This record gives sequence, C-alpha cells and structure tokens, in this order.
Amino acid sequence: MIMDALGDLASIPYKEVLREPVIREPNVQNNVPALVADLSVRGVWQSQTTTFFDVRVVDSDASSYVQRDVNAVLSSIEHFKKQKYSQAAECVHASFTPFVVTADGALGVEGKAFMRLLSEKIAATWHKSNSEVMGYVRARLMFAIPSCYKFVHSWESGA
Repeated sequence: MIMDALGDLASIPYKEVLREPVIREPNVQNNVPALVADLSVRGVWQSQTTTFFDVRVVDSDASSYVQRDVNAVLSSIEHFKKQKYSQAAECVHASFTPFVVTADGALGVEGKAFMRLLSEKIAATWHKSNSEVMGYVRARLMFAIPSCYKFVHSWESGA
C-alpha cells in the first residue's frame, strides 16, 4: 500500500514516523468521531513539528471524473482533505498535508512537494544524487499503487 511505502521511505531521513496516528479522539457526548490520519512524520516542513498525512488514491478515469482535468480532480480532493484535517491538526500544534495520487501515478501539488523534499532528504542521507533518489522514490510509489487500484476502482465505480 502507498501508506506503507511512504512510511518506509520517510523513516529513512526522519526518526519519528507513525502509522495511523490519532489526530482527534472521539467525543461521544458531542457526537464527534475520532479523526485518524494515515501517517505522521516529525520534522518535515518545520523542525520538531509533526505533519499528518492522509493518502487518497483516485481513479481519474472513473465516470464521475472523466469530464474533468486530472489536476482539477487532484486539487479538489486535496482541498476537501485540508478542510477535514487541518483544523484538528492545528489544535495539536501540527500541520496537515494531503497525499493525493491517481491510479496512473499523477500526484497532487502537495504530494509532489513532499516527494521532492523527501527525495532531497534521502539523497543527503545516502550521499546520492537527488535525481537518482527521486527515481527510486517514484518507483517505490508506482509499485505500491497497483495493490490499491483494484479496491479504488471497485469503490469509485460502485461495484
């Protein structure tokens, strides 16, 4: 899965990487559900600050998206995720970054920015060129997408 691939890659340059961290505990009295991200990484955008990530794989060829530009689809999903998670992340003095990718491997703007930074950090850790590491990181991501494509395709088509 993509979350596992990202977690594995992030754990190379970053020390504190958690899978499925709770951003907000449930509040039964107010009927507020828990809010759980896919990944948290400490020190991504700012030193000693946690960033929560939520991954979404979208089939941009699905009938609901076929009339829209791929970048517009990715942007709208990023915006939706930011609305859902950002305020809760700020309440715990953290940031939120949506990681939205199509089944074909196209990344949203924020996912691209994180991949670029992650590649730079790994390149520095491994003493390799950034382009070499970016190729490796992209390959890891591409191999992770097919494992979720069947689920995404059946979920979005209503099958």
